[in-house]
Amino acid sequence: MEFSEASLSGRPYLLDELKVRLRSSFTVFIKKPSELHLLSAVQAIERALVGVRDGCTMSYDIHTGSVDGGKVSSVVAAGIDCLDLILEHVSGRKRLNVVKRHIQSFISSLFNIILNLQSPVIFYERSIQNKGDTDPDPGTIILMCVDVLARISGKHALYQMEAWHVAQSLRIPSALFQDFHLLKLSEAPVPNDSSTVPNNQISNSVASKHFSGVDRQYSIDLFAACCRLLHNVLKHHKTECERCIAILQASVGVLLHCLETVDANAAVRKGFFSWEVEEGVKCAGCLRRIYEEIRHQKDVFGPHCSQFLSNYIWVYSGHGPRKTGIKREIDEALRPGVYALIDTCSADDLQRLHTLFGEGPCRNTLATLKHDYELNFQYQGKV
Repeated sequence: MEFSEASLSGRPYLLDELKVRLRSSFTVFIKKPSELHLLSAVQAIERALVGVRDGCTMSYDIHTGSVDGGKVSSVVAAGIDCLDLILEHVSGRKRLNVVKRHIQSFISSLFNIILNLQSPVIFYERSIQNKGDTDPDPGTIILMCVDVLARISGKHALYQMEAWHVAQSLRIPSALFQDFHLLKLSEAPVPNDSSTVPNNQISNSVASKHFSGVDRQYSIDLFAACCRLLHNVLKHHKTECERCIAILQASVGVLLHCLETVDANAAVRKGFFSWEVEEGVKCAGCLRRIYEEIRHQKDVFGPHCSQFLSNYIWVYSGHGPRKTGIKREIDEALRPGVYALIDTCSADDLQRLHTLFGEGPCRNTLATLKHDYELNFQYQGKV
């Protein structure tokens, strides 16, 4: 059968329309299914997330280790999409119990997918050179997984997360963004010198012709999704979070490092990617919610607030990975969260930081923050 150019050019639109109708049909199906039908759907999704192919137990649809990072099949992507719909629309005690019995397996499968796909190249736009390459974009799959995990962690009354699930959830942001400050601009030369780029995988992968510039919107969306995940876990699993406080501090610290920006001229000269100020402001607003949630849970996290505050002061004062500090506009969006940390710290905590910083910019920053906090944030008992 021959196809006209018009029909071929319209295929992507028709495929998107088909996906929308399939999602709509599946949503209608899972709203009021019988327990047996829902169980069949849940088991099918469970197999898809693991990557097992029907009729073949020796081949899997989840792969890792290639120079361009890992990849999954469209079946795995569809499984994540369907799981998200089930979590959103399934209701009723008996039907929810069906999902509850499999939620531990779902969480573990999502962790496994992220583990296999995580790579610095997820932040780059893909240019498809081979028409036979129909695998979903790994970065999009990771974003879907983080969104689903955030939804699960937010429904704590329905779905139980084990202690190790909480620990792994707290680790995800740092694992995904740990090399964000090493990302290169579009078509920028990537040095092979290991002293310049510690992770050789970045050099090899980014130099691949399959990738172009950094996808700015994707990096913002993933940052926001990671902040939602941390916020939900902090809010609903605070006891487990305190046991993993070092992991939480590491992830918050890595996200804070992403807010360091480089002037346009410097970024071009060095070839490193940096968010624009407006983009940094959006992400700072997301990170601020984590600081504010720490204050809301001060009965648990109060003793640790000084460490979060110390990390912020250290980066703000120009001691982060980029050595540039945080621009004023970005800091203004983050500052209410910083005031929330100061409000939670005791007088002894602040005095200890003052002593530890010694003479220099960090101590000056702390003094300025305390003054601004008393002026703009601290409750003085006045109406």
